[in-house]
Amino acid sequence: MERNVTWLSQVRRKNQADNFKAASAHLLREVETAYLRRLQDTPEIRFDPSKDFRTDRLERINSLIPNIIIEQEGSNFVFRSLSGELIAPDQISSGESESVSLAAEIMYFFETLDFNKFNLLLLDEPDVHLHPDLQARLVYFLIQHLEDLSEDNRNSVAILIATHSTPLVSVFASSDIARIGTKKFEDDLVQFKLVDENIKKAAPFFGHPLSLTLSNDVMLILEGEDDERVWQQASRSSNCRINVFPVLAQSVDVQGDMERFCETLLTAIYDHPIAYSIRDGDGVIEELEPIGPVIRFRLRCYAIENALVSDECLALLGCTWAEFQQLANAWLTQNSEHRDAELMRQLIQSDDRLRHQKIKKIRQLICGIAGSNKPWEVLIGQSIAQLRAEHIVDEGFHLVSFLGVELVNTIVAPPTDTDSDTN
Repeated sequence: MERNVTWLSQVRRKNQADNFKAASAHLLREVETAYLRRLQDTPEIRFDPSKDFRTDRLERINSLIPNIIIEQEGSNFVFRSLSGELIAPDQISSGESESVSLAAEIMYFFETLDFNKFNLLLLDEPDVHLHPDLQARLVYFLIQHLEDLSEDNRNSVAILIATHSTPLVSVFASSDIARIGTKKFEDDLVQFKLVDENIKKAAPFFGHPLSLTLSNDVMLILEGEDDERVWQQASRSSNCRINVFPVLAQSVDVQGDMERFCETLLTAIYDHPIAYSIRDGDGVIEELEPIGPVIRFRLRCYAIENALVSDECLALLGCTWAEFQQLANAWLTQNSEHRDAELMRQLIQSDDRLRHQKIKKIRQLICGIAGSNKPWEVLIGQSIAQLRAEHIVDEGFHLVSFLGVELVNTIVAPPTDTDSDTN
């Protein structure tokens, strides 16, 4: 290596062209032979003018490699650019060559299935050398081959894939015929679970492969769409201080299932897994224990909209609590027959601003009375984004007292080393 100054460019920076070309071309010829035999033995396929090796097989491989195409020239297969220029095998990328090799292996497996036996294809980390887009294309390629089989024949076939790839998990989660299992280091048994709604809801997070690497986004499991909009706004308004990836559960029961599912999957994928989950208070004050790496919080108010009457949110609306009470009284005088008048009256007369009661019906009305046209979710999200560690006050009607100190210290405004020294 020291004596040959061209060693790096000649060896390490190019694919092993001869081996690659020989192996892939041989497999493709095997696939072609098997396909033509099946065409010959199956009249319903043979008499279908749309069926031939090029459209049925080569085009599928070409769908994996967007920048080049494979064509037949006599008994050989060649690579061409999209403009038709011939490309030598050692000029294509390692990812493209890996995709072609994998596709040929997979096609050969499907062309030689024996439905009188159980057929098993083992793929060990097929995502290696493939960027996320190629990984997704490979999964769709596999699913397409499985879905081409009749249901009876499909029961005789299984593809088992070992992977650390979060994009691969995400794309498989879109298929109803996939199962996902996780393995811990000390486990000898892997249990597979059919893709369900929990996996589909969490899948976008796992399709975000650098979420725990570069941006430090952490999965945040939320009970409803209202919570999702609030935390999306908080994240946008915080200038990247609040790094969360909201995942919607839609109900408390589903949220519990997602917490348990994510405990298993996060641990299997990441070295230092972490996720958050926030539930409504719903009149309950007990704290929630974590489930593995899933740190769980309960709001210290009935629901997230109750935070609208916190001092910080009211300040963003341009008034104090006393000033809001005056505005609300004036509104009640003019709208005494309004369907929500009684609830508004209860709010301004209560000692705790109805902290632990449902105020969903009047959440946007509160904004309107205060003279704001902003959606209530935006106001709360922006107020959360303005919280800083040095300003946390857990008393009275400060926003922190509605959210909870632990939640704020963990997700919104973690204490800095300076804060710790000062305290």
